[in-house]
Amino acid sequence: MMIHDKLINDYKFELVEDHHNPGSGNYSVRVKLSDDISTVFPYLNTLLYDTWYDYKNRILIGSRNKIRHAFRPHEIHVAVLADRSNVADIAGEAVDFVNKAWKEHDHIMPSLIQRKLPAVYEIYKFLPQTNCKKCGYPTCLAFAAALRSGEVKLEQCPLLLEPEYSRNKEHIISLFPVD
Repeated sequence: MMIHDKLINDYKFELVEDHHNPGSGNYSVRVKLSDDISTVFPYLNTLLYDTWYDYKNRILIGSRNKIRHAFRPHEIHVAVLADRSNVADIAGEAVDFVNKAWKEHDHIMPSLIQRKLPAVYEIYKFLPQTNCKKCGYPTCLAFAAALRSGEVKLEQCPLLLEPEYSRNKEHIISLFPVD
């Protein structure tokens, strides 16, 4: 069996609006792949920061250059974009990153640490549930979904920074295990 230098040979991309917060002006890039890239996930899990890896369901979420990436067998999702004018470059950089990791995978220690993301409702239970929109999302449930997918950081909810919500914040942090 010959190992190819490239794992991704063909892809298409599109600009998509944040489905958690329509009308917010937040966008991401969805890269649709012809090839299954899940074999590279353990290597990407090593290279990315702040990762959540679900080996069984073949989902990897992590940060690269302070931008969140979600990897599924036939898709890469890059969120949230500050500049929508360079969508093709962002898609190309994500594909190049995967192909480079695949090309160099013999020199990368794979990480099979399996971390599962908490359920959206489990996160939501500990949010203030005021739907104040101060985080930029129309509801706390939408914020919980964005938090789970790594599109936002916990600090974007200003109420969680207040002393009265410190236990809630600590509990949400505990839902996302670290190594």
